[in-house]
Amino acid sequence: MGLRSIARLGRGVWFMLAFLLVVPGVACSQKPSFEEGDCVRIQERLVDQDLEKADCGSAVGTFDPTERIYRVNEIIDNTDGGCPELQGFFPVEFIHEPDGVTYCLVQQD
Repeated sequence: MGLRSIARLGRGVWFMLAFLLVVPGVACSQKPSFEEGDCVRIQERLVDQDLEKADCGSAVGTFDPTERIYRVNEIIDNTDGGCPELQGFFPVEFIHEPDGVTYCLVQQD
């Protein structure tokens, strides 16, 4: 193995390490940000939506979707959706790409 081959091998190792640092979801699986029973609020953004943690005790009945507080009723381990039983008032099936899961949400009373 010549000097040029060793340099190429070293560069490949550096690219692999950089890839693993930039794409942590590929290197190891991460658990979802929320658990069943957690309360969340749907955060409206310019281009998309996200979930933010909320206090279950501060829930009030409202028709304003940005003020509703939801409880995570079930977590499905994929982003294909398919909450089996959407129940309660204003149920939501929230596909959360960063976590790689689907959250089945019901409005917290």
